[in-house]
Amino acid sequence: MPNLTSFIERRAGLLVVALGTTALAAGFVAMPFWDEDEPRFAAIARTMVETGDWVVPIFNGELAVDKPVLMHWCMALGFSAFGFTEFAARLPSAIAALLTALALLRAGSRWFNPATGVTLTTWGTLLLVEPFLPDRRSSTATARGDSNQPSGQPAVSLSRALLAGGLFGLAVLCKGPIGFIGPLVVVLGWTWLADLLERPDRVNPVQQTLISQTIGLVRQLCWAGLPTAWRAVRQLRLPTVTIATLAVAAPWYIAVGLRTDWAWPAGFFFVHNVGRFVAPMERHSGGLLFHPLTMLIGFYPWSCFLPLAIVVAGGRLWRSWRIGLAVSADSHSLRCYGLMLFWMAVWVGGFSVAATKLPNYIMPAYPAAAVLVAALAVEAARQPSWPFPRWLALGIGGLAFGGIATAATVLVATFFGLTDSEFAAAVGIIPLAGAGWLAWSARLQPARAVATMAAIGLVYSSLAVGPAAAWISRANTLPGLLDEAHAHAGGVARIGAYPQLTPNIVYYARGVVAQWQPDQTAAAAAFLASGTDAVVIVPEDHFAELTAALPRGTGVVGRTRPLFKKRDFLLVGTTEPTAESSPRTATTGKITR
Repeated sequence: MPNLTSFIERRAGLLVVALGTTALAAGFVAMPFWDEDEPRFAAIARTMVETGDWVVPIFNGELAVDKPVLMHWCMALGFSAFGFTEFAARLPSAIAALLTALALLRAGSRWFNPATGVTLTTWGTLLLVEPFLPDRRSSTATARGDSNQPSGQPAVSLSRALLAGGLFGLAVLCKGPIGFIGPLVVVLGWTWLADLLERPDRVNPVQQTLISQTIGLVRQLCWAGLPTAWRAVRQLRLPTVTIATLAVAAPWYIAVGLRTDWAWPAGFFFVHNVGRFVAPMERHSGGLLFHPLTMLIGFYPWSCFLPLAIVVAGGRLWRSWRIGLAVSADSHSLRCYGLMLFWMAVWVGGFSVAATKLPNYIMPAYPAAAVLVAALAVEAARQPSWPFPRWLALGIGGLAFGGIATAATVLVATFFGLTDSEFAAAVGIIPLAGAGWLAWSARLQPARAVATMAAIGLVYSSLAVGPAAAWISRANTLPGLLDEAHAHAGGVARIGAYPQLTPNIVYYARGVVAQWQPDQTAAAAAFLASGTDAVVIVPEDHFAELTAALPRGTGVVGRTRPLFKKRDFLLVGTTEPTAESSPRTATTGKITR
């Protein structure tokens, strides 16, 4: 497909922006927030806009110590520009996704070819490793990069180190210390290891026993490890990168520490960093295989080909090490493969040993996985026949299974609270149809197979996060109950929760939500008696506890069954409306100013 390849190479940037924007735009179909993180972050950002305090993150009137401030700032900027809407809150994430796609395009174009291919850490990592992996499109690049040191060794320029450090500083403002530590471990570890294995006096494993190889490697690590590590630190300008990171991130950390008497740094660093690493929090635990398995699921529809890419790249690196990396046929591509494998190993391996497990923890590993799979896929597409026919057959089967699993999951979920969402199961038809097409016509044409997989991935993802998610969101009825509360109050209601409080209630309440426990029924009743604009949200199984204490003229004025809950949530308020407060019924969870 020479014409298609030529077009991609000439218009790669525009193509990525167009396709990325189209896919992301599908996700902006109006739908309410989902618990837990979306409404929590949005509520903090809303408080920043309403109070004018952009330093201290506050959730429902209390200090929020679980995340730094950058994401809240981005959402707050969206609210300031477009109002308090879900679109404004989700726009920063969409822009970040598009920037990540452009980062992958840069990496694929420079290190492999333009057809190959989480934002701050990804861009920062690329900036630091690029001097060691020269642009393959440039005919003047040397075998190990453009030298900018008298010794001829590649090194990071001052401007590049400052820019990378600034990006890491923003990452620290977004995710905490891992935004600096994670990418630095990837870059430093890979630079050190590659330099160590390419030394002229390195261990030659050819015709050596396993014991001899092990002894030789240990001896080399002892004698050459520290000098090589120091050289990597100097080449990467680690002090400059660190200073730039601190210059961007430290001012806010100091400011929020001073404003909160150091309560925020203590809660964030000791509870939500050290605490999450050493012990499971919020019942988010799992074994060592939790993150590898969740990454395979998250990498769908390319899931089957990720293990293949890891095995192929790892095998090539092993063979090149046995004959000498510097004299291998394609040492440049091998260094790139080594970087991608090490990148994934750091993020997936590091969080696999942590006690708390969440799928989003390893998102920084996905860019490396995408570049690795894309590079080998494009290489395979240029062959006259598919080099791994059994893996392609397995991939076709995995693609079809994913479509069936998608439809089955939605249909089964309709019996557990995802009501009236059967139509969303139709998104599973996309991978099923694609698998049929691959099996029928594209199996013997690698280029067509790769293009088909890419198209399926785009269409499936766009429909899943867009129309299908919007259809499913109709089962997310709790925001609608909050709208009904405001309508019942004839304006903005004062809302309380007994005894359960969720981030969705806080955000859509448009203010601080009071909360009472089972031994505080008198306080909840007093709140209801304080005015006709006061309402309380209570699970149906706890309503009997409130009944005896309810003020005269109050009762159930609304109810809904939140998603995946076994009981209705009741809206308790004044049952005798006044002229100033007549109940109305809200049908959507949309919030306006």
